[in-house]
Amino acid sequence: MTYWKILAGLVGVLAIVAGIHTVAGWREDAAILKACAAAVAIDAPPAADPGRACPSSIAVAALAANRARACDAAFRARPENTYGVAAACTEPVKTVQAERDVARREAGRLTQALSNERLGQDAAIARATASASTQAERKARAAAALQAAPRDGDGLVVCAADCMRARWASASERP
Repeated sequence: MTYWKILAGLVGVLAIVAGIHTVAGWREDAAILKACAAAVAIDAPPAADPGRACPSSIAVAALAANRARACDAAFRARPENTYGVAAACTEPVKTVQAERDVARREAGRLTQALSNERLGQDAAIARATASASTQAERKARAAAALQAAPRDGDGLVVCAADCMRARWASASERP
């Protein structure tokens, strides 16, 4: 029976030591988690390194969150801030930004081309209007010259083409 008492005492002591060790492990884990929480906090100092204070999975997630915050800050500062975006953002964000920049440039080019076409159309319309006006003036002058030509008893023009040309004194009055 004494062996049983000794064995029971040893088992009890081992249980107490294991319990103390478990509680100490919990306290150590709690301290690690507290340090990790301080390192990944948004208002954490720049010297706080989640890679040292946290398990690797948490450190990777914290690094991704920090990069996302830096990327957001770069966009908030100025959307055209390509250096800030290139330094802070991930590849998909950079790709979307590059596609957006290309689309903006293409839209600008097309807007300029459309503006040039409109200017060309306006110039063509102005030329056509001037040409039509000139033709109308010439037609009116020719009609006036025919009306002013001498006529015979039947109302027919008596003067030939040379006669008509002679009636006009200067070149600016010719039809």
